[in-house]
Amino acid sequence: MQYLKLDHIIHYIHQLENFKFPGHLLTLNQGGQHERFGTFNRLAYLNNAYVELLDVYKPDVLQKIVKSEEGRVSFPSKIVQDHYSQGMKTLALSTDNIEQLKEDLEGKGIDVIGPIDMHRENIKGDKTSWKLLYIADPDYRVKPPFFIQWDEDERKRNEKLDALRQKEFTIKTIHLHSTERAHTVKKWQQWFDMDIVSDDENTTILQLKQDQLLFKITDGTDSGYKSVTIKDSKTTSPYTLIIRGLRYIFEAD
Repeated sequence: MQYLKLDHIIHYIHQLENFKFPGHLLTLNQGGQHERFGTFNRLAYLNNAYVELLDVYKPDVLQKIVKSEEGRVSFPSKIVQDHYSQGMKTLALSTDNIEQLKEDLEGKGIDVIGPIDMHRENIKGDKTSWKLLYIADPDYRVKPPFFIQWDEDERKRNEKLDALRQKEFTIKTIHLHSTERAHTVKKWQQWFDMDIVSDDENTTILQLKQDQLLFKITDGTDSGYKSVTIKDSKTTSPYTLIIRGLRYIFEAD
């Protein structure tokens, strides 16, 4: 499979318009509205990816679209499926050839939905556009990552975002629970061509072929994303923040 890497994680926060990270630790930048889903976001750009904080401004629009074939796998659908409980819902892996990725997945017998053209518009009317591809397999215990390709050239996009990145923060590990860990591990290996880094009685650690990010999958009584581990190069002591259903674990460099 082609090169994949973490693009961003999605953390649903109710009343996002009034939210700030404790101590303004992560700087929130204006995002925009996804008219297709009735959602809007704020973005915290880190060294290797970004955190997307997502909220709903038109619940009726979101409720309606999640009943569609595309909507049931869409990135905000887990908000409805989880009855609007706050926390991390899913994450995106970036690709530079989403059409080829679709062919590769379908060649392995994996059903997908997309690519789907998307955009968001900020308060100035500026639009940002991209394409999404979703795994369509309904038999999963944890909502799987989806795929994204930005319409803007990657070099130009990185240059534009460089000044916004808090480069002292690097996402290292995504930790999730699964009620059927062996099932989740098997599916993720098939879908994302991941390697097993370690495996013991209750935890499996997976890694993409060309990304340092680790996925720690642990047996649990419920399934879902539980924590994000972030390296902080400007601290000498580790610290943890529990924010709206998601544990942010900061490690000292």
